[in-house]
Formats: sequence, structure tokens, C-alpha cells
Amino acid sequence: MAEPLRKPEPEPQRETSIIGKPFRRVDGRAKVTGATKFADDLAFPRTAYVRLVRSTQPHALIRFIDFSEAEKVPGFLGFLTGKETPIPFGILPVSQDEHALCPDKVRFVGDPVAAVAATTEDAAYEAAFKVKVEYEPLPTI
Repeated sequence: MAEPLRKPEPEPQRETSIIGKPFRRVDGRAKVTGATKFADDLAFPRTAYVRLVRSTQPHALIRFIDFSEAEKVPGFLGFLTGKETPIPFGILPVSQDEHALCPDKVRFVGDPVAAVAATTEDAAYEAAFKVKVEYEPLPTI
């Protein structure tokens, strides 16, 4: 007759030098006082800032995108639409038909429609806000 299985005995906890014990962080003071430089704090010469223009419609065809007011913003560098980025991609094998920017149809509020680039974050934000998109609404599901 087979012996019943026994629950294995837990291994005794080993003493460690750090886990479960307080220790002084060498960078703690600089982080909590704001002196530490993080990646977002660094500024590089000739940096362009990009802001996405997102759909305001849940399901619609894109009829026209007007960048004329955005182009007047000081610091505006340029724009991209789905027509300039036509090559589909996919992260998963089952979704190889995604687009970085919607070329002709939006499928949800917030779908990326265009991108604007500018010399400052504020200019990119303002330019994106001034882009006007004409939609032809489609029935929602």
C-alpha cells in the first residue's frame, strides 16, 4: 500500500542583509527635495514635441482635416495624418491591420486622427487644439 503524501516542511528563513531591514537610500534626499534630474527634466537642443489630435466622434468617416489655424501657431513644425502613414502594423498576429493614425475612419472617441509637431510642448498643445476635423457620422453599434 502506498504511503500518504506528506506536506513538505518549510525551509527555515535565511538571514539577509537588506530584506526586511531599514537602510538609508543614497539618493533619497535628492528625490524628495526635487533636486534629482529625471528623464522628463532634461532638455535637448532641436527637440520637437508632438501632440495627437484625437477623434471626438464614436464612429465616423474622416472627410477633411484643416491644419490652417494650427500652422499659424508660433513654433509649429508640421503635421501627419493617416494618409501619410498608410502601412498597417500589428503587435499581435491576430491584429496586423492597425494604423498609427486613422486613415479614413474612426472607431471610438479618442482614436488618433493626426499628429502635430512644434518646438515647444505648449505650441504643440495649442496647434493640436486648433486642428479642425470634419466627420461624417456613421451608425453606432
